[in-house]
Amino acid sequence: MLKQHFCSTPAKALQSREDVLAVMPLINQCEPFGNGLIATGLEEAGSEAVNEVWTVKGKVTRGQTGRCYWSETDDVICVAHWLTKDECGDIEQHTKTAYGAILGVLDEKGFAHPFRFWNYLPAINAGDGDHEVYKKFCTGRLKAFEEAGISPQAFPAASALGHHNDGAVFYVFASRIKPRHYNNHHQVNAYEYPRQYGISSPSFARATALTLNDSHFLFISGTASITGHQTLGEGDIEKQLTVTMGNIRHLLDTANPEQCPLSAFKVYVRHEKDVAYIRDWLSSHYPDVEAVYTLADICRKDLLVEIECFCA
Repeated sequence: MLKQHFCSTPAKALQSREDVLAVMPLINQCEPFGNGLIATGLEEAGSEAVNEVWTVKGKVTRGQTGRCYWSETDDVICVAHWLTKDECGDIEQHTKTAYGAILGVLDEKGFAHPFRFWNYLPAINAGDGDHEVYKKFCTGRLKAFEEAGISPQAFPAASALGHHNDGAVFYVFASRIKPRHYNNHHQVNAYEYPRQYGISSPSFARATALTLNDSHFLFISGTASITGHQTLGEGDIEKQLTVTMGNIRHLLDTANPEQCPLSAFKVYVRHEKDVAYIRDWLSSHYPDVEAVYTLADICRKDLLVEIECFCA
């Protein structure tokens, strides 16, 4: 009942369909364009006009609560909240405020269980030490989760990437049904990272499984070349791909209770010069998995690629 596709159909045409939960046009703008359209600032890595689209069974209803834009069915909701360029100047406080607003909408509308978050920030690696944008974002997110009473065991799958424009956006999928969250035995839990990675550890699970109306799904968080808590293969794109996909295969084996097959990759590439190699590598190893390639800054400066997965 929930599907992810990548296509060239115009975003407005997709948005008008009543079975479309949300459309993410891969363009270099990060600002609200109306309910159901989520512009993230991330660009497609080639020259094609590509939209990411999530479809559902049943009719979608759209609306706005404060600065939160939402689309919902009886079973699932998508809520998005943008920050302006000026608000990104205090990313910690405004992340906390935005997350609080999003979680408030979920509570108000009866979708108590967020199961997948996406976070797209400008200049995610800017700033030194604890002043790095990503680290301050992590503190704001954690404070919002703590205020909402969300424990680490309930943190959902997530991705956090940097784009090359102004503004930020956070969006979430949530359900009325409780999902199951999983970690990777080959990695330290993200929310238990040592102090060197910031005042507040990242608040997400490595994967989240969900069953809706007898349909089974697995959402694998943005995954990179990390073993334990350390980056492997600095400067070596082939090594980073090998470790990244090893982490993903481990999650498919150990965090996939319904054995959902890989359906789609969303690939984040730091350097445009690496796109062709990554595309060839993934298409040769996983020829049946739909994929989209974007240009993005990864949360660590030494990471060259990050991959998230949808399995259904």
